[in-house]
Amino acid sequence: MLIVFVFISLIVAAFFLYFQSKQNSERQALKDQIEDLKKKYEVANQNLRIEEGELETVMSAISDAILAVDKEGRPIFFNTKFETVFGQGRVPKFLRLREIFEDVEIVKAFDLALVEGRSSLPHPFKYRIASGQEKYFSLSVSPLSRSGLVIYGALGIFHDVTELKTAEQMRIDFVANVSHELRTPLTSIKGYTETLIDDFRKDPENLKEESTQEFLFKISRNAERLMNLVGDLLDLSSIESNEVFHKELVQTEDIMSRLSKSMEVKFRNKKQTLDWTCNQKEVLADPNRLEQVLINLIDNAHKYTPEGGHVFVTWEREGNEVVLKVKDTGVGIPAEHHPRLFERFYRVDKARSREQGGTGLGLSIVKHIIQKHEGTVSVQSAPREGSTFICRFPLKSKH
Repeated sequence: MLIVFVFISLIVAAFFLYFQSKQNSERQALKDQIEDLKKKYEVANQNLRIEEGELETVMSAISDAILAVDKEGRPIFFNTKFETVFGQGRVPKFLRLREIFEDVEIVKAFDLALVEGRSSLPHPFKYRIASGQEKYFSLSVSPLSRSGLVIYGALGIFHDVTELKTAEQMRIDFVANVSHELRTPLTSIKGYTETLIDDFRKDPENLKEESTQEFLFKISRNAERLMNLVGDLLDLSSIESNEVFHKELVQTEDIMSRLSKSMEVKFRNKKQTLDWTCNQKEVLADPNRLEQVLINLIDNAHKYTPEGGHVFVTWEREGNEVVLKVKDTGVGIPAEHHPRLFERFYRVDKARSREQGGTGLGLSIVKHIIQKHEGTVSVQSAPREGSTFICRFPLKSKH
């Protein structure tokens, strides 16, 4: 019996060990599978974080502001540009469209996509952004849907078109101003010519010589004004195109001596003095274009400086730049006009400017010539304190 009992015990123990071994093997296999799944999950999670980071980097680099909202109008996603422009760096996700934007048209554009599933075409609108600036944006909104059926949100892209609108306005102003500038002398020429013709038809023998000369002088003066205007327009067009400037080392004393002599009578008639100092002896520039810059700036100073005034021209070196300054003791220019001073036909005092006889293109020509020299031009001025125009030329060409 004892032997039988021992034998049975051994069989039971063997079965127990077998099942335990099998169970351990299955447990180990399960554990290995779990570890494998864990590793796959970690890899997938890491890849997802990398993709999210890349997507966030791409979205942050996009210059347009982007906003995605859900059906309730709450933000799902927005990029850094949107947060900066419309939220001063922070846009709470619990806000709705109507709380983010004051403009009803923006909300309507999103509603069109959310409710009707229709994309809205870009349309420019003016909006005061978080910083307080007024900007123009073109907004395009498209619905977000799953499988093209269920709409769960809308995506809006805000494209800043402020520079385009500004350029468009400048173009409109340019056309209006050039039309006015051309019309004024043409009207004078036409009027005085018709008067001479009528007088001649009435009594060719008794046509007064004095009035005839006066009318002819006015016709000639306005014709010359038109020629100057057309000449400046063609000149400006040439500078803005691919005209190649032939730069060389220009001696500042030589060019100043030549120009001061040519303007001597003009300054003497107005009892003004023109002084110049050349601490910097040479500048890398196109001689003809440089002379044009000096003539325009000195002539402007002469026109807007009263009798007995002074005009000073200095050449200095500052770091890696040659600096030209044309300073006058004239009427000065209020600060609000400085940003637009170098625009075509922009005039601080329209009546006075036209009385002085300029074309309204001088400073614009100066700006474009300096830019073609890889330099900059600016102004320092205040009412009754005169004006200083500052042109900076690089010592060496950057290209």
